[in-house]
Amino acid sequence: MSGVKIKIGFADLQALDIKIEALMGRLRDTESLMDEIGSYAATAARRRFETNIGPDDEEWTPSGRALAQSGRTLVDRGHLRDSVTHLASPTEAVIGSNVVYAAIHQFGGKAGRGLKTTMPSRPYLGLSVEDEAEIHDIVLDWMRGAVQ
Repeated sequence: MSGVKIKIGFADLQALDIKIEALMGRLRDTESLMDEIGSYAATAARRRFETNIGPDDEEWTPSGRALAQSGRTLVDRGHLRDSVTHLASPTEAVIGSNVVYAAIHQFGGKAGRGLKTTMPSRPYLGLSVEDEAEIHDIVLDWMRGAVQ
């Protein structure tokens, strides 16, 4: 005779209950998770200044200054790159920059005196497919830490 036998005892249920309680306790304090996600996303954004590739995997249009000086686009003195930071709360992680020209580089548009220059968008904030996968792993690791 063949078959399958599953035996679940009280001790097994008690151990499972302890793990569920630990996970529920961890879910009540998510600020450390959001901080880790924000830190990762800010680091990924700063890395884009080295690769010149946005979170959409599109290469940035080279800037005139970078072409003329054999430099990198969006990196002259590094103020924009170095200004990327994150904030975390129990419910969210936010990345961004407080420099006045951050938005024009992210979204593109008219700039300069008399708005005579059209700047292409060069998105540096956002999540790539790889970033989303890494954040997924961060969340899984964080949850596993509660039940081990």
